[in-house]
Amino acid sequence: MEAPGRALPGLLLLALLPCCCVLPRAAAQAQPADEARLLLRIKRAWGDPPVLAGWDASATGAHCAWPYVGCDTAGRVASLTLANANVAGAFPDAVGGLTGLTHLDVSNNNITGLDVSQNYLSGELPADIGFRLGTNLIALVLSGNSFNGTIPASLSGLGNLQHLKLDNNRLVGAIPTELGKMTRLQTLWLANNPFDAGELPASFKNLTNLTTFWARNCNLVGDFPSDRDFSENNLTGVIPEVFGHLENLTYLYLFINSFSGEIPASIGRLPSLSTLRLYGNRFTGTLPPELGKHSALVYVEADDNELTGTIPEGLCARGQFMTLTASGNRLSGSIPEGLANCTTLRALHLESNQLNGSIPASLAKCSNLRTLNLRDNRISGELKS
Repeated sequence: MEAPGRALPGLLLLALLPCCCVLPRAAAQAQPADEARLLLRIKRAWGDPPVLAGWDASATGAHCAWPYVGCDTAGRVASLTLANANVAGAFPDAVGGLTGLTHLDVSNNNITGLDVSQNYLSGELPADIGFRLGTNLIALVLSGNSFNGTIPASLSGLGNLQHLKLDNNRLVGAIPTELGKMTRLQTLWLANNPFDAGELPASFKNLTNLTTFWARNCNLVGDFPSDRDFSENNLTGVIPEVFGHLENLTYLYLFINSFSGEIPASIGRLPSLSTLRLYGNRFTGTLPPELGKHSALVYVEADDNELTGTIPEGLCARGQFMTLTASGNRLSGSIPEGLANCTTLRALHLESNQLNGSIPASLAKCSNLRTLNLRDNRISGELKS
């Protein structure tokens, strides 16, 4: 998912807001008359605020003379300067049609959602971005651009922010400890940025409302911090027991690290867990026996560890389980009937273990099963159709 390097000649990045852009890549080249209509859509999306009364449909041919609008020589909208304009609500999708836009300032308003992901934005994020965007913002999505520099500590000033996505950029430096103050965050994506090698801030233990935290390829190293960690880094140590008390956690991705020790049994009791990806570590012990009994579990990926014991009976207890991959371990016992009777099961990879017994006849009745790999075990009998 890493975004390729891009350049945009003449791009102006305001010191007020990281949103000076060509939006979006897929948009067709808009004509001036089309852009007038787009501006009117933006106005309507914001509830026809008085400050935009000068955006008049009866004068669409003169949109370049409208307040806050600047155009290039071809009559395309090149800038929108709406700082302190008292506009409110989510950022209108119609902005994406303004393909000539290079200068956008909506600082000091009541914007509640701002998504400029997958564009050609570059430059550093303004140091005071957290003070300029306003405390009403609940979503800031800057994924898939070419932003560089460090993550501004001032983001912690966005006290109501619930979704922050900074993945797939060129951000460097340390992940600021101040992000741990953003206690309303539910989504935090930092993946695929060349941050300085270091540990995840201990302050992240305060982010108890997180449901999705993506931080693969971020140069995280050292021991596992008190509450959090993510895939494809160089993290070591064990998963602390407290991790099993994050009741809102739906996705847990720890794959391709160097974790060791046992998987806490409390992980199996997380009430919201749907996806558990632990492959490519050094985990020992068993898969938590209560996996699937307390949440609508869908995916478990635990390949290439040192796990022993049996496959949990209740993986499909909530009737939504689809995939188990646990090849390259030392699992023993037989395939549990609860899994063999799982009508939603699509993929079962258990090769290179020490499983024994016969193949449950009910497994042949799993109509959604597309992939079954049981090679290199001690299983006997045949799979009856």
